Amino acid sequence: MRWTGNRTDAEDASTWVLVNQMNSLDLPELVPVVDERLAASTLEAIGRHWSERYGVPPLRSASIHVIEAKLAGRSPLTFDYLTERLSADERLAIVLRFLRLRTPSAIATQLGVTGGASASLLYRALSKVAAGLGLDVDPSDLDQVTQVALFVNDLVARRRPPRFEATPGAWMALLAATHIQAAIAGNDLPRLRFVRSLEMHVTAPGI
Repeated sequence: MRWTGNRTDAEDASTWVLVNQMNSLDLPELVPVVDERLAASTLEAIGRHWSERYGVPPLRSASIHVIEAKLAGRSPLTFDYLTERLSADERLAIVLRFLRLRTPSAIATQLGVTGGASASLLYRALSKVAAGLGLDVDPSDLDQVTQVALFVNDLVARRRPPRFEATPGAWMALLAATHIQAAIAGNDLPRLRFVRSLEMHVTAPGI
């Protein structure tokens, strides 16, 4: 969920991991071996997600592996941790959009700025969050401010965002948005229907 931001894409990736690994595992196997293979397959699924839906080259998406290695064994990233380096206005923009679910126009009105300025503020805030995750952010890459704002609109509405070819800077902002969305209590919990569907995959003949 941290790397996709919405349940539909997270469920697709999880199903791919489970089916891919269950079809190739020669059980019984040592638990550490299974865990390692599942972790590697999960990172592959995440890379496929960003490559197929947002045109992110595999070499660039490999930075996800580095971040995951740094986070291994740590507590889950909290909303406060992700936003602690932001300015007051940047954090307020994140809080209003992700926690209070205010519309972009309402946020612009509250901050006393234009809609375009509000979208740019959100983009800069997300870029700083991405830098805090350890991503190599280019603050001058502002070509897709609107696309990032639309992506966030779908995340907070719990919809699968539309596909588009993401620039390097926009991709970093998208990743920050997925982490913030997943850090909000309850957002990373799987649906019971999905868990049952996984159980059906595991117990299906031949798996």
